[in-house]
This record gives sequence, C-alpha cells and structure tokens, in this order.
Amino acid sequence: MKVSREWLNEWIPNEVPVSELAEKITRGGIEVDEIIDYTAEVKNLVVGYVKTVEQHPEADRLRICQVDTGEETHQIICGAPNVKADSYVVVCKVGGRLPGGIKIKRAKLRGEVSEGMICSLEELGINEDQVPAEYQNGIFMFQEEKMAGEDALAALLLDDQVMEFDLTPNRKDALSMAGAAYETRALFGGEVALPAHEVEDGTGSSALEIRNADAEAVPFYGARIVTGVTIAPSPTWMQMRLIKAGIRPINNVVDISNYVLLEFGQPLHMFDRDQIGSDEIVTRYAHENEKMTTLDGRERKLESGDIVITNGSEPIALAGVMGGEFSEVTDQTTSVVIESAVFNPVSIRKTSGRLNLRSEASARFEKGVSHEFVLKALDRAALLLTQYAGGTVASSVLSSGELDVEDTTINITKAFINSHLGMELETAEIQETLSKLGLSTAVDGDALEVSVPSRRDDLKIKQDITEEVARIYGYDALPSSMPDTSTTSGKLTDEQKKTRTIRHQLESLGLSQAINYALTSREKAEQFNELEGTVELLMPMSEDHAVLRKSMIPHLVDNVVYNRNRQQKDVQFYEIGRIFQSNGTGVLPEEREMLAGVITGEMNRTDWLGTKVPADFFAAKGIVESVFAKLGLGDSIRYEQSSRFDTMHPGRTADVLLDNERIGTIGELHPKYAQQNDLDRTAVFEIDLDRLLSVKQGNIFYDQLSRYPSITRDIALVVDRTVAADTLVRTVETAAGKHLVDVFVFDVYEGDNMEAGKKSVALRLTYLNKEHTLTDEEIEKQHTPVLEALVANGAQIR
Repeated sequence: MKVSREWLNEWIPNEVPVSELAEKITRGGIEVDEIIDYTAEVKNLVVGYVKTVEQHPEADRLRICQVDTGEETHQIICGAPNVKADSYVVVCKVGGRLPGGIKIKRAKLRGEVSEGMICSLEELGINEDQVPAEYQNGIFMFQEEKMAGEDALAALLLDDQVMEFDLTPNRKDALSMAGAAYETRALFGGEVALPAHEVEDGTGSSALEIRNADAEAVPFYGARIVTGVTIAPSPTWMQMRLIKAGIRPINNVVDISNYVLLEFGQPLHMFDRDQIGSDEIVTRYAHENEKMTTLDGRERKLESGDIVITNGSEPIALAGVMGGEFSEVTDQTTSVVIESAVFNPVSIRKTSGRLNLRSEASARFEKGVSHEFVLKALDRAALLLTQYAGGTVASSVLSSGELDVEDTTINITKAFINSHLGMELETAEIQETLSKLGLSTAVDGDALEVSVPSRRDDLKIKQDITEEVARIYGYDALPSSMPDTSTTSGKLTDEQKKTRTIRHQLESLGLSQAINYALTSREKAEQFNELEGTVELLMPMSEDHAVLRKSMIPHLVDNVVYNRNRQQKDVQFYEIGRIFQSNGTGVLPEEREMLAGVITGEMNRTDWLGTKVPADFFAAKGIVESVFAKLGLGDSIRYEQSSRFDTMHPGRTADVLLDNERIGTIGELHPKYAQQNDLDRTAVFEIDLDRLLSVKQGNIFYDQLSRYPSITRDIALVVDRTVAADTLVRTVETAAGKHLVDVFVFDVYEGDNMEAGKKSVALRLTYLNKEHTLTDEEIEKQHTPVLEALVANGAQIR
C-alpha cells in the first residue's frame, strides 16, 4: 500500500517530517519499506501556458512553442506529438533539474533557440505503466485552467512524499487511506475526517432488482444507479493521487471506482446499466464448467466454488476478481450501476489464485472487507459521479442480504495486560491508549469491555488487545528484565544421549546416515508395514510426494538403488526419523520415531587378509544386537520368525520383541522385490525407537572377574527346518543349572547329506562357577538334563 503524505493530511493533518512519521509507524508494527520523494533533485519546475505552436522549419518532428512561464514568454522546442496551443503544461526552466540528475540548459535545436523543456510525466519520475494512455507518448497537459508560473509540483500534487507500507496479512485495515489515518491518529493524536459521502437518494424508479441466491457466497450486495453520466478524463488531482498509489488513470468513472477503493479499502465495480441485459442482478456460485468472458477478453471456465454476478441467466462479472466484457463501462456509457458488496473471502482467494488474476480489489476481498465502509464507499462513489461525471443518482440503495455493522466486544482486565507486558499501567492509561485506535472501552473497576469495529476485525482475543496496547504505548517503553527462573547447567536428555549412542555405534560399524523426505507415494506407503489409514496431502507437489510415510524402508531401498546405479556395490545406510499413522479425518496423526537400516553387498572387507562378511540377515541381526547391547537391553530382546510382509523373505525375516512386545522387524528383501529394484541380496531392519528410548535403565552393578576358568560344551543337533534356533536356546536355558552362563549358536547347516526338511544346528554352552573350578562330574550333572530336554522336544543329537 502506497500512502501519499499530501493525501493523508487531508484525512488527518500532521506536520511532523515524513521521516519521523515513517519511523514511528514502523515502530508501531507497520514497516515502511520506502519513502518516495517526488521533490528530490527537482528544481525550477513551473506551470507554463502554451500560447502558440509552429512547425520547426528544419525538422518534421519538432515544433516551436511560445510558452508563458509567468514572468516572461520563452521559446521552447518540443518534440511531443500532442503539444498544442492554449494548453497548460509543465515546464522546466533553464537552470532547472529533473530526476536522474538531468540539467536543463539553453540550447539550439536545428538552428532554433530552446529556453527550457516541456515535460512528460515519465520525465518527472512517474512510472510509465501508471501514466494515462493519452500522455504515454507525449507531454502532460492539465485538464483545468492554471496560473502560468505557479509551482508545477504543487499543481500536480507532487510536492509530496509517498510511504510504501509492507503489511502483514492481518493488517488489512491499513490497505486504505482510512486505515492509514486511524494508525496516524493512534500514534500522533488528532481526529480523522472522513471525506464527504452523503448523497441524496433519487426519486425515480430503479427498475432493477437485487437478489442473493446464496448467502454464504454473498452475505450482502448493495448497488446504486447513476444516470446521465458523461465519460471523460478525471480531474488532475484525482489522476495524480491514483498515480502516486500505483494505479493508472483510465476515465472518470473507472478512476472514481479506484479512488474510493483507496479511500475506504472497499472495492467497487461499475456496470454499464444498459448492457446488463435484464432488470435484475442475481449473485450465486457458478455452475461447474460454466463459461464467461472477462474484461481482458479471455474466456474463463468456471468451477462450482467461484462466485459470479449474473443478470439472472448468465454471468456479467466474476465477483471480487474481474468484470465481464459485455457489461464494462465504455465511452458510450451514460448510466452506471455501482456495486459495493461483501463476498466470501475464501472463495475469492481460491478463484483469483486458480485463474492467476490478482488485483487491488481481490487483494482486499481475500482478507475480508470492513462492513462499516461498504455503504459509505457506495455513497461516496455516487457523490463523486455527480460531481465529476455529470451524473444523477437515480434511486436509493438497492440491496440484498444482511450487513453486520455491530462492534464485537472483547473483555479484558488491567491485570491481564500488565502481567503479559510486565508493566504497571493504570486502567485510565489503557483506556486512553485504546481510544487512540478508535476502540471505545467501557470500564468497570479493573475490567474493560473493548468494542472493536469491523475495520479492525483482526482483533479477536485478549492477547490481540494486549498487543495493541504495547505497540501504541511504545515497545521501547516495555521494561527489560531477566527471567525469574532458577538456572541449571545444560545437558542432554536421556533420550538425546541414547540417540547419540545409537548413531555412534552404527557409524562405527560402517553405516552412513541417510535423511529422506517424510513424503512418499501411495504405493510405497503401504509397503513394510501393517498400519491402517494414510495421511494424505490436500495439494501434493506430485504423486511421488502425496502421502506421509508409514515405513522408512522404501526410501532407504531407493537410496541403495541410487548408489548401485552409480557403481557403489557395497552400501550400508541407517536413518532415524518419523513415520505417521492416521487417526482419521480432522485428527492429527500419530508420529513415531523409528530406527531403520539397509545393507547390501559385502561388509568389513579386508583385502590383504581376504576376509569379508556378506550383508545378509545375520549381519543385520548382529548390527541391531550391538545397538541393544549398547542400550543395556540385550537380555530383554528375543526374535521370532515372521512372514508378515510379502516384500520380505519368508524364511529369513524375524520380528524383534522387547519383553514379548513386537517393536520391529529384521530380514532380507524378498528375491522378487529385490529383483524388481535390480538389487542383489539385501537386508533391512526397522525398530520402534520411541519404545527403545522409553526403557529406563536402573543402576549398573558390576561383577568381579572370576578367578576360575569356564568350561564349554558343544552340541550338534538335527531338527526340523521350521524350528527356530531361538527355541533351542531357550530350551537349553530352561533345562540347565545355575552354572550355565552363555548359549551361543555357532553353526546352522542345510544342504547335502542332510535329510529333507531337516537342518543341523550347533550350540556352544559355557559353564562357570565363580567359587571353584568345575569338575567333569559337576558339568555332566548339569549338561545331561540339557541333552534330555532337547531330545524330549524333538531334537536329534548328532
């Protein structure tokens, strides 16, 4: 929003320098990005009266002008095609300066003396896009009679500075001169003077009916009819104020619409009454795939969420965004319908965004207009049409719907404000501060009931009122103090320490950390998990990023594929991140912190020794077990064979159980799935990290190293292929005596010389007595029940 200092002074007189004004407005919460000073570098600029214009004898495109500059008449050579006699122009005299450092000197052009320069608006620092069409290729000429020799900048209202506000989305009230005036009043005092807007209703019949078909789309629609309009350029002062605000003047009717928009922040639209095509205006939501041609000449296909203004049968305007082509104001227009309405802001925002039609009007409708200015703006536009377009107001306000202009109330107390600001303001001080903002306040002891007008409907809760008190009272006045809290030395939480331990352990084993997006495709979201429901994005960037992941393994597999395609055959990755489980529509999903990993190729390769470890199920299990050991959970973990996922190898996959609760999976990828991704033998794991970190460790007790030796016994068993090694280990632990300290599976064999459906499992048992050396008789006494238990459970001793 560009705010002219000259225009602002008409609303609320203020004599402070513009730099101080901008500084205080910025400190008050509205940042002033730039101050445009039209007087900078300008010197000796006056109004000139062109007496005569003659063709230059030596140049077809030059003309010799005799120009009265007040004190004397000067001869000025001008190349503009629109220069004419009996007109008032802007002249830069000899010795003068123009923006950009241009100095004007006495010169000869093709043998003729030129004493000065007749200026265009571009040469005065006006952006070409904002110059009226009739002046874009020539000099500027005043519409009204002026006095030769008077200050041209003052005559053009360019003896002015313009502040450019950088507004936050909640400050839609400052998108108007009214809002800027109320902000100035709050910071500097004074009274805001609204421009004249009272207009007498016409006595004739309107012959136009207004009807809102959908109150949700259009809560209120108001209109006035003005007849006898003559299309012409708007007065110079109005054109210049529009130009300074960044809007190009068109004609008096369109300019009045834009001018009132800048005054009150209420967008208006002007229809040619004779081109509407019926005696009614009906507002509604568009029909799906309904079409209309907008002012830019393009045919638009509409959707059911778009709001349209119709003549009862077909659209004549796209509400709040752009008018229709056949009902626009033209040079032949003599009767206009002024529209001032309240539209659904969400619908306007979606329509303008989808069609890429951004305008001054849509920017305001998107944020919601101030109800208190809807009818004032309508009356103001009608009044200006009577004054500057020769029109006559034909009827009273035509409307449909309810316009809520009642103030909302917010109840707050002095104690609430002071406790949040750390101040000791009295109730009277708070009331005075709020009154500067135009917020009336009813006081009952320390309680205040604040009435908020619709122009400040961004104020909704007590904290908003507190913020307004702070910024108007002055942020600099807020006391500085240290927090009144006890200090503690900084340290990592238990969860942070454990997470670091896990990272260090995995990286010491050769795994590299991967970080992937939490967004994935719908297909991959269903892999490697049994979670129901999926959290979908409303507007995904692509189908590959349409939902939140429910497992981290698919992306880790993609990481391996990416590296394998670049000749990296041995790949080991881990990732710590979150998965998301849907809790239904409108409810936040459940988030779980997970630890996942993938390994493929070979690990721990030592070329000089010729050693290596294949990246298989056992390697992945060893990695996970080392993590459990670091966390002190090794004794609480066990494994069960699993075939829950069709993407995992049914014979080389196990569930991980913590105290009989399943917390994850380890296994190799199914050969078909691996082949689809051009992978060799690949193992993966995924563990519920939140569950691991939730286990609190007590005190650690250390045992003294035994002075006596341990004794081992190996057992070779033949069992059914379906029997898990973990089952055999637990059978041994149950049957053995108190001196058994370890059971270790050191070999599993399936192949030649082994009966079909059978496998060989070799166990190593370690016995230890910390009080004396075990004898053979003592060991046999404990070892024999182990063998008997194994045989009783179907195992054959080899």
